[in-house]
Amino acid sequence: MNDSKEIIKAIADSLSVSVADIDRQANLREDLGLGSLELNDLLTYLSQKYEITFVPEDVASLQTVDDLVALVEDDLI
Repeated sequence: MNDSKEIIKAIADSLSVSVADIDRQANLREDLGLGSLELNDLLTYLSQKYEITFVPEDVASLQTVDDLVALVEDDLI
């Protein structure tokens, strides 16, 4: 099973930033500056990498990097 460090590395890879630049409490939209398109690209990348499908209702409630990590982890169980 993948751990949160691997998921954060995947997020950093998708955003082309270093893992050190990813704060788990960072707001995806405000702190990381992800618009709808960038967030969609990130979710597509993660869904392909981990072979998971995101439920639109869960995606709509995403606020922080930690929320995204938890969502990926939940889908991997």
